[in-house]
Amino acid sequence: MSMHASEPATGGLAAPQFARWANANEIPVIDFAPLKTGKESAIEAVAKEVDAACREIGFLTVVNHPVPVPMIRDVFAQAKRFFALPEAEKMKLWMGNSRNFRGFLPMDQPVDQRNFAGAAVAGFQQHLAGEKLKARKPNRNEAFQIASELGPDDPAVKAGTPLYGANQWPENLPGFKDSVLGYYETMTGFAALLASLFARGLGLQPDYFAQFYRKPLIQLRLLHYLPHEAELAALEGGDSRAHCDAGGFTMLQQDDVGGLEIKNRAGEWIVVPPVENSFIINIGDSMKMWTNHRYASTLHRVVNRYGRERFSVGVFANPDYETVIRPLPTCVDAENPPRFDEMKSGEALLYLYSRVWPSAGPRN
Repeated sequence: MSMHASEPATGGLAAPQFARWANANEIPVIDFAPLKTGKESAIEAVAKEVDAACREIGFLTVVNHPVPVPMIRDVFAQAKRFFALPEAEKMKLWMGNSRNFRGFLPMDQPVDQRNFAGAAVAGFQQHLAGEKLKARKPNRNEAFQIASELGPDDPAVKAGTPLYGANQWPENLPGFKDSVLGYYETMTGFAALLASLFARGLGLQPDYFAQFYRKPLIQLRLLHYLPHEAELAALEGGDSRAHCDAGGFTMLQQDDVGGLEIKNRAGEWIVVPPVENSFIINIGDSMKMWTNHRYASTLHRVVNRYGRERFSVGVFANPDYETVIRPLPTCVDAENPPRFDEMKSGEALLYLYSRVWPSAGPRN
């Protein structure tokens, strides 16, 4: 279906905003191959490119990254295996059984206001500001989510710290758990590499962010989108409503179907073109605030108008629960005073998750 479809009549309602294909260089493509040389000049050059992209649009595409291609292909194969299970089998892992937002999220899943928790500050997740609780519009996507696998003897779990705990796993899907956890561990390493490049671009020591990622709340989310019958239905139903990610940054693999769209500074929706085996990296609200708004956290959505199933795998690099985010000193000066005092990362993430996902509720 055309990327430039004309806007049909909408019976007096606000017309949906259609997207166009991104032009060359609108979403920077950055080659990580020079990092393999280990040369300081090469690393600094890549960090400078990453920093520029994070300032200008908050999205970039990374090629020649360190994640093995066979591992990428395998995690997509595991996603297809999982989502092909009967609905009753997937619902055994329903996210609403978990206090830590782990497990299966079916289509059209409402939340329960009684489980609202956490706290944020002005400027965090602005698209939720003043929003009243209501079921999501009919959508055509489902998800399966894990985070760090922690047993009951883990100190954070024993202490009852929110968001830490065990994952839910299917019983009759041999190899699935090991493959998905292997990908998760590899992506945790990739997140550390990206964080070191952010630090360099921000005028900090390369290992600066490591102190906030000792027990990170990194999430891995498998996503499955069904196609809509018509482009207008896709926009009105919304596979994922327009939002900014909440955490530090996101590392996304999308298949060749496409569907990811971002809103540029001109207010246009542009389609992020799929690039085989690449990663799309985008900045979240937490990093935006950490950098005193130097880095952009950009609205984005998914619209599957292409007549095929779509799969993607997102890894969300959130820091430790106890991390206190304050404007970085290198991002504050006379022309850019601090935009906020501080934000407790775990409380802010809990604020978001409890408002968009089902939960078994807080511990007694």
